[in-house]
Amino acid sequence: MKRATLLLVLLLAAPCAAMAAGADFTVTPGNIDIHAFYNGTSVTVEGTAPEGSQVVLRFTGAPEDLRMKEKGKALGLLWMNMNTLHFANVPKVCLIESSAPLADMGKAGAGLGLEGLAGKIGIEPVTADRTTLLPELLKLKKQEGLYRQTSGAVVMGEKSGDMRKFSAKLAIPSRLSPGAYVVEVFTVKDGEIATQAVKAIDVKLVGAPALLADLAFNHSAWYGILASLIAILAGLGIGLVFQSKEPH
Repeated sequence: MKRATLLLVLLLAAPCAAMAAGADFTVTPGNIDIHAFYNGTSVTVEGTAPEGSQVVLRFTGAPEDLRMKEKGKALGLLWMNMNTLHFANVPKVCLIESSAPLADMGKAGAGLGLEGLAGKIGIEPVTADRTTLLPELLKLKKQEGLYRQTSGAVVMGEKSGDMRKFSAKLAIPSRLSPGAYVVEVFTVKDGEIATQAVKAIDVKLVGAPALLADLAFNHSAWYGILASLIAILAGLGIGLVFQSKEPH
């Protein structure tokens, strides 16, 4: 149900255009597991696009609402937290790769990039300065490794009839939370979106992270006991280390 809802939301949020058949692609792996040693991964996207078009890939997560504090100078002297800002419709992750710079793709390129994404984000109160706050939000997400926009990673391959192969290796950040994500493929020609296709990717916890999450949310008493035992053992270990370093 979550996967279907996310697909519907993202398709409705995509720039309006007449979608022609023709784009097809695969994603490997089809799911991402977050285990104890997870430190980011990559997915390989391969497919075909109409000859003469450029390809844009987007890896995105479901939109969420964020609450942040706006910093400002009180009485023009001291920096401190001021108003509470509410950002709506902010994707958890937005990674964009393309076969050519989006700036060279006209209107479609502008809509598919991070600037186009920012235009769909809502801010409250309505008196908030969007021209200042939205770039700062995007900057923060980029620093966290959750937003990215680069060109050249999508490699156009050999021609086959009216189609041309493409491939890309999409780097997925380490700060990835479990949930439903999608990979979208857009082909752009003459400044317009020619075709669009989307595939879902499930991201889930496995192994020790999954066990700890289950304890934390479903067995809080056992989670508290385990956390206490770990803290005690860690304290004993540190004590033994420092005790062994005392002069004899």
